[in-house]
Amino acid sequence: MNSVKHHVLAIIPARSGSKTIPHKNIREINGRPMLAYSIDHALKSKRITRTIVSTDSHKYAEIARQHGAETPFIRPAEISQDFSTDLEVFEHALRWLQENENYTPAICVHLRPTHPVRDPAQIDEMIQILIDNDHIDSVRSVVLSPETPYKMWFRRDDGLLYPVIQTDIHEAYNMPRQALPQTFLQNASVDVVRSEVVTGKHSMTGERIFGYVMESCFDIDTPDQLEKTKVHMGNQLRH
Repeated sequence: MNSVKHHVLAIIPARSGSKTIPHKNIREINGRPMLAYSIDHALKSKRITRTIVSTDSHKYAEIARQHGAETPFIRPAEISQDFSTDLEVFEHALRWLQENENYTPAICVHLRPTHPVRDPAQIDEMIQILIDNDHIDSVRSVVLSPETPYKMWFRRDDGLLYPVIQTDIHEAYNMPRQALPQTFLQNASVDVVRSEVVTGKHSMTGERIFGYVMESCFDIDTPDQLEKTKVHMGNQLRH
């Protein structure tokens, strides 16, 4: 698996400017900075061959190195803003590595530090799916949707509603949930994508996206979600 063909790079984006939870990416959970858990997941993977943290902060970079990740560059401030995209972060990392190290991995794994609960074995399964299926551009983790989008609406300026999903199902919004197609929600845990999709198609997924179904979501964006995850991880430690 160490051949160029199957070289797999984990990129963990960790900017310092979170607004909802200040310095969210290094907030401590059970005595460890949140960032450390994603690094640990990458290092425990049997398929990931290199782990990099992309951060705009020298402090975050030092924390990342202390927990076993590489920080070969500091991410530019202009792509570390509230509305900066994952694509900008990944394109910058791949471009920097190619220009400075002549290094281009076959596959990139996106591990968000805000999802500190993962099974490294599932990361490996997702990577293997991409390796085994040449027609797939990426693999994305999803969970069953807690609410059906068939009963969701847009509201116009004049107050009138129109359905989010336009479908051939007659008045889907009036049907029992059980009669509607099952939908899935991306849970921000793991994304696996071919490097050529990022650099060539300028996309984090491409068009052919395989859904890897997980049972839970621990993506942290609010203080309540942080507390919920702390309780879950504390219970896991006690058991």
